[in-house]
This record gives sequence, C-alpha cells and structure tokens, in this order.
Amino acid sequence: MTHSGPDTDLVDIRLLRTFTVVAQELSFTRAGARLYLTQQAVSSQVRCLETSLSVQLFRRTTRSVRLTRPGRLLQERVQPLLQALDEAIVDARDAAHHGGVVLVVGHTESAAHRLLPRAAGLLARTTPELRLRSEQYSELGLRAAVAEGRVHVGVGAELTFGGSRITGQEVGREPWCAVVGRQHPLAERGRVSAAELAGHEWLSWPRSSHPGHWRAVHRIAAATGAAPAVTDTWLSLAHAHLTTTEAVMLQPLSVTEHLPQGLVPLELEEAPTCRYSAAWSLLATPPGLHQALSALTAAAEYPWTPAARCGEA
Repeated sequence: MTHSGPDTDLVDIRLLRTFTVVAQELSFTRAGARLYLTQQAVSSQVRCLETSLSVQLFRRTTRSVRLTRPGRLLQERVQPLLQALDEAIVDARDAAHHGGVVLVVGHTESAAHRLLPRAAGLLARTTPELRLRSEQYSELGLRAAVAEGRVHVGVGAELTFGGSRITGQEVGREPWCAVVGRQHPLAERGRVSAAELAGHEWLSWPRSSHPGHWRAVHRIAAATGAAPAVTDTWLSLAHAHLTTTEAVMLQPLSVTEHLPQGLVPLELEEAPTCRYSAAWSLLATPPGLHQALSALTAAAEYPWTPAARCGEA
C-alpha cells in the first residue's frame, strides 16, 4: 500500500488556528485572551499539534516564545490557507442565500476608474452567477492581499508581482496622460509631448507603496532626455499641489473622467502605454478566474480615445 503524504487528515483545524494565533502573538497568554481560552488550554493544544506533526514549533523559555524554523514555515503556509478556508465558507453560505459564486477582486486606485467597473458590467451580462466583491489597496498592500489569500485576484496598473507563489498576466494597456492644474501654462493646450513637460516638477506615488507606478514615471521621465525632477507624494496631496503649482502628474488616460475640480488632463503625443495586469495565488485557482480574465481583457480593449468616450452608450 502506498502512502500519499503526511497524515494531514489527522490534524484538527482548531489546533492549526490556535497555532497561528500563538505565532502572531508569541505569547500563550495573549493568544488565550484572543481565543477566549486559558493559557494552559492554549499550551495543551500547541503540544498536541507538535505531537501529531512530530515537529517542535516553538522554543519556550520563562521570558519568551519564539518560532522554530519549521514553525515559521508552517505559519507562512497555513495562515493564507486558513484565510482562504474562512472566505470559502463565507462565500458558500453567501451563494446558498443569494445564488452564484463570489470572486473577491483587490485593485489599486488606477483600476477603479474604467477597467474594473466595465469588467463587472460585462460579467453581469455574460456570467450572472459570478458576483464580484472589490477591495481597494495600495500596490504593496495588494501584493500582500493576494499572497495571503485575502483576495482571489489582484488588478492594477504597472503591478510588480513576483515570487514563486503568485502568477499573473497582462490584461491590456492604455495610454498615459498628464494631469495639471488649471493655472498651468500648458493647461489650454489639450495635447502636448512628454518633452514639453520636462521643464516642470513631476509627481509620482511613493516607491514605498506603489513601486510599479514609481518606476514607470521615472522611466518616462528619463526618456524625455531632460530627466525632470520627480517628487514622491500621496494622491490626495498631489491634487492640492497640482492646483497651486506648475507640477505635472502622469496618470492612465481613464483617470480623466474622474478628476477633481481644478485639474486638467493633457493627452500625450506618442503616448507611452500603461500596462494593466491581473495576479492570483498559485495555492488555489480562484473561482471564475477564466471568466474574470476574459472580462478584464475585453474591458481593457475598449478604446480610450476622447471620441470613443463621448460616443459611449
């Protein structure tokens, strides 16, 4: 008789949940408070799990609790799986009450303007049994949400996903445009070249939160030959800065439909393109993945020209 793998069917999920809380708190007392258990009960459950796995998960002293190397590995693997299990249970109950399957889509702000709403509309018509639930993140926040299984699919512009547990694909592109304040000397032009913007300060989302956007802006700035100064700033602060200075911020063209008052979009001649991608965890195939990718690709193929936007039904 062959042995297919470890005796995972003998491991109580309750023990794994207790283990993950202890691993987060590194304290049996604090873990017990979160789990509404005594310190002794938590310690007993952890010992039971260690016995069933034949592995020491923690090093305990009178002053500290630390994960062993096997313990760290188990935490990294089990935590997203338990999260995915919880979401699967919630989605199954939701489907039983409302019908259909729920796909949780995490997205950056850039995908919220046209790509995700249009994809949701396409899915509503073609795959009504697949319902989307969206959550917005920074780029790095989205990367963590996908890796930890908190969202089924991550979508955004210039995403820089990597690693052995995440995969993805490009779903489409759209041109970059420049956003300036109404007082900017180029605001009335409507269409400019990137080189004409080189004499002004450029704004970018911070590298610490949106490295893909940051790299794309610096790449386009370097291509102008004049290498304009690029300042990192948050989007809310950027809007205020643009309305009071002659600064410039590059954004995907679809942002033009949702600009705050006082800001003006400028189309770029021979505009570089912004890449939209979808990414998901390799630990499990998300529900409705292929339908969602098809809808995102179709939404991204929609023309972004001003004439097409004006003629949209």
